[in-house]
Amino acid sequence: MNFFIEINTACEDEKKRIRHFLSVVKIFWQSLLQIKTYKKRKWSTFKYVQCLFVLVTILLLGLSSCRTPRALPAERIRPVNRDKLLRKAGQNFLKYDDLSISRIYCHFSDSETNANFRIRLKAERDKKILLSISKINIPVGRVLLTPDSVVYVNYLDRNYLIDDYTFLRKLFNIDVDFYTVQSILSNDIFLYARETGNDNFNRFDTSVEEGMYVLKSDTWMNKENIERDMNPSLKINETYQKMYFNPQSFTLNKFIRYDGESDRELRMIFDDFVKVKNNDFPGSIEISVISEIEDIHIQLRMNGFSTEIVDSVNLRIPEKYEQIFFN
Repeated sequence: MNFFIEINTACEDEKKRIRHFLSVVKIFWQSLLQIKTYKKRKWSTFKYVQCLFVLVTILLLGLSSCRTPRALPAERIRPVNRDKLLRKAGQNFLKYDDLSISRIYCHFSDSETNANFRIRLKAERDKKILLSISKINIPVGRVLLTPDSVVYVNYLDRNYLIDDYTFLRKLFNIDVDFYTVQSILSNDIFLYARETGNDNFNRFDTSVEEGMYVLKSDTWMNKENIERDMNPSLKINETYQKMYFNPQSFTLNKFIRYDGESDRELRMIFDDFVKVKNNDFPGSIEISVISEIEDIHIQLRMNGFSTEIVDSVNLRIPEKYEQIFFN
């Protein structure tokens, strides 16, 4: 009878829902055992298999109640107004003073590069973010981000770079700064909106798409109309934004920002959420920057989260390393 105990302890929060299943299963199990005990009682093979089939069916039904609830069908999602969506979403981003992620698996690709890295992260909110990069357990470099500078130490080439985010903006072909990175780490789209000057949500509308709540700027409708007309002369040099939220947890699952002036799109997908400090934190992030110049894709898979106080978030530059400059 050990398997009854295993089922009962498999998911503590579902005990009440499967207790009835367990009692019925137990009755069937005892009935099957009696087949061996009472040999005088002759059951046909068909009857035995039929009983066994019912037992397995009930077991599967009981176990299925422990699974993660499926996403709600789009037709069952009730519309929500903009203020409620903003309030709910604003309550669920990760709030931390210190943050560490011990394992980040990163895949980076563009027209010239296709590489995998492993990253460790330490962060002090609004102050510093330190990334330690390695490949095949060999240290490659470290990056220290602060609100006003980026310091990169390259252990392979024995040099370092100090910049004011110009290098990162050129590398990824997007406007990026310290708070952009911090907002992605926190899954805090409102911080990103404030830093990019697009936090006037009075110009946003809500809808339901792809089984999720959607918050999109009024300029997005203009973009959709232009794409339907396929008339280049109607191009509007504005910024279009669209955000997708989980209808149950109100986590940000997808973010799209299109810059009409540069014809460039930033797309971020957040998935595999885990609980960190009672907030939902994405265990995977996919970032794509799509433009006429180049497409860049970054995939991050993360685990080993902690909000305990981190040790030193500093970067030492070896004396003999040569400083390089970004042109």
